[in-house]
Amino acid sequence: MSEMSDVSRRVRATIEQARSDAADRRVRAERDGAHAREFLELTATPVLRQFASVLKSEGFFFRLSTPAGAVRLVSESRHEDFIDLAVDTTQDPVAITTVVSHLHGKRVSTAERPLRAGVDIDQLTHEDVLEFLLEALPTFVQR
Repeated sequence: MSEMSDVSRRVRATIEQARSDAADRRVRAERDGAHAREFLELTATPVLRQFASVLKSEGFFFRLSTPAGAVRLVSESRHEDFIDLAVDTTQDPVAITTVVSHLHGKRVSTAERPLRAGVDIDQLTHEDVLEFLLEALPTFVQR
């Protein structure tokens, strides 16, 4: 059995390490969160705006909204139908999380995933956003 002083020393060391790790993570989350919000504003939003315009020309009406830390396409006919990209600072590392929500009869189906798993935010491109949107599109245009 361990000595009480050894247990006490190890507990204190673990607590200090956890505090240090949490402080480091907060700094990373703040820095990466700002970078992720910039990605949404400068890269994702223009792609979603173009996408909404093309959908409108095809008879599918979605409006673009940009709540803090997110960008969303919402169906003008059913608010339960939407495509969302948002900054998730609870992840380590910070990620762009996607949500696709669709009303099926009386049931709402929701799928959530990272925009591109395992890819740093600074490596994401407009093509990643477009690919995600194209994958999500059949959910809203199938009759």
